[in-house]
Amino acid sequence: MTKIEALAILHSRTQGIPFEALEYLCSLPYDEELEEKIIFHLDNAYDERIVMLNKSLPNLPLWYAILAEAHSSERMISAVINLFTIADAPDWDLLDEQGLFLTGMLAERYPEKVTLFLDALEKQVDKKSNAPYLFLYDSIYFAKDDLHALQINRLLENPNTGWKPLLAVHAAETRLSSCRESVKKLHESFLTYTQKGTNENLIREELQYALELFDDDSHKPGCYFHQRGGWNAHYKFAEELFEKENPMLANTFNNVGRNDLCPCGSGKKYKSCCLKN
Repeated sequence: MTKIEALAILHSRTQGIPFEALEYLCSLPYDEELEEKIIFHLDNAYDERIVMLNKSLPNLPLWYAILAEAHSSERMISAVINLFTIADAPDWDLLDEQGLFLTGMLAERYPEKVTLFLDALEKQVDKKSNAPYLFLYDSIYFAKDDLHALQINRLLENPNTGWKPLLAVHAAETRLSSCRESVKKLHESFLTYTQKGTNENLIREELQYALELFDDDSHKPGCYFHQRGGWNAHYKFAEELFEKENPMLANTFNNVGRNDLCPCGSGKKYKSCCLKN
């Protein structure tokens, strides 16, 4: 197999997961062209124009996100951040999961760049974004108390921060002692919510758990990057899913009405165009 042949397989309509092509491309030494392709497809995973052009290749961003494991670079950090800072992006669990893996991997390999993830989180919070930026929280596992606690405290104290209990647990698991007081104050604000089954009580319990983790040296941080293992074995479990359906394509079109104009730009109604296909 050559690089050209392997890339052609990724860009074909082959059913299932192209393990052989992915394995070959992962085995290659540094290749600038491959790096550029990975960054392009991560950056444009949810770009409607690109998605429409590649609508018969809905899993293409995932293939390139897998290649990013073997060909990581600092330049890919902004592309991975982009995956989780696009408002109203389709909810595709497998790409989210792969991006979560890359977040931890890049934060560990380039610890001096953890600030880039935190900057992105603060920007999302400040503009009250509905993007799934919680997946960037795994970068906190590689934060340092003296370098990053100030930013993390701002996130914990900002009323607009989403998924705050998860953020608190991450800070506690990482033993960021300078964040303890912010987590404590947050927990105190939920002390009156004791009714079982309510969302507020669940938050209170999660924050209590976070406070306990600060002193639990036996607890190992739950970084997905460290837990998942190699991509090949992991995706063997998902192979049947890809043989049966195209989840990315389904999520791209799932909000389109039958009588709406088709998103592919054909000018036809959805029911007479891509819905039929």
